[in-house]
Amino acid sequence: MKRPVCIVLAVVCSGAVLLVFPVAAMAEDRLPVLVEGCAAPCAGYEVSAEVQNDWVFAADPSLLKSDELEPTITVDLFLAPTDNLRFATSIITEHVIEREAGENQIFHGVGSYLAELYTSAEAGPATIRAGKFDTIFSLASEVAPGINATELLSDIDADERLGAEVVLDFAGLGIKQALAATAFTTDRSFLSNSLFTRRGRTRLSDGGAGNTDGLSSFSITLDGCRGAEPVACYSDGDFGYRFGMRYQAAGQPSREEPEDRLKGGDELAYLAAATTSVELDEMTLRLLGETTYLRHFDGGSDDAWLLTGSAALELEPVTYVASYTQQLNLVAGEPDTREHLADFEAIYEPQEGTSFEGWEFAAAYTVARDADETAHIFSVRAVFNFDGDVELGAQ
Repeated sequence: MKRPVCIVLAVVCSGAVLLVFPVAAMAEDRLPVLVEGCAAPCAGYEVSAEVQNDWVFAADPSLLKSDELEPTITVDLFLAPTDNLRFATSIITEHVIEREAGENQIFHGVGSYLAELYTSAEAGPATIRAGKFDTIFSLASEVAPGINATELLSDIDADERLGAEVVLDFAGLGIKQALAATAFTTDRSFLSNSLFTRRGRTRLSDGGAGNTDGLSSFSITLDGCRGAEPVACYSDGDFGYRFGMRYQAAGQPSREEPEDRLKGGDELAYLAAATTSVELDEMTLRLLGETTYLRHFDGGSDDAWLLTGSAALELEPVTYVASYTQQLNLVAGEPDTREHLADFEAIYEPQEGTSFEGWEFAAAYTVARDADETAHIFSVRAVFNFDGDVELGAQ
């Protein structure tokens, strides 16, 4: 299960979670945007400070009840020597050690790690980046709003990879499009560890899809958008889509599941997603749907099929979100199993010019269920975002 993204502020609640429900403190860029808001040479930063409390107040079995309060701080830095070249890094401080189910905790196991470190360059309609970064695949995981909405989807992400990516922008069929191709492998360098609380360095013996020597995994995605650039289609576009395919070479049999891995194979994933927005008087309704099929999910013996739907009603300054994800696990030689995640949220973002500008507050009720466990979770989150830049040229 993926790490939660929480940070340092304060909400009066105690803390711990059952099925740790992570949240991206800041949505990752769809494309490696180059210089924004400053004239090169320049440098800039974006900081997101967040604190989140997850209270599992009803569960089956009951021993899963828990309460967790965790912080996350995400610091994104960039240096742009020219308009077409950027060096970027993302440093995350959050809880990095998974806890036992049903265990309460407050600010426990917090460590800092380098999530991304890459160089990007623009050459005409093409943007190239190389280094350590989160690869592009699930659209819903990238843009769907909410605290817990993408918990199941986050498991299919291929984050913290070493590799290279090319994104080509072009127009076709009357809409703007972007084609991205990526070659990557799992980061097993010293950058895969963390400071303060050590999460451990990733090794080949950990197994998993994509955890192999060399750039043996690949993905390709096609984004299209009417009314905006593909990178901002969910928030600004009228209609958008993504089609994707990803191949991840199977790693070594892991120490945790050696028998399953021996029966597994290379992961092959296919994805289709679409978004649209509808203006309703002073409201905006944003809809998102996505389906993904994964053959040999994470290099194991089982396949998986995920279906996701999300509806967000924007009635400024509040956004109401309802989302649902179902994961069908096609188990080899055994009955298939299902996992369900239903999430209902309200997100309050104060308007510009108010004393709470830069803050965001959210509350969520989530039901997570699989073949063996059911959990009802109430979550609250407070986030403070700020950014800035400085021009480095002669004054």
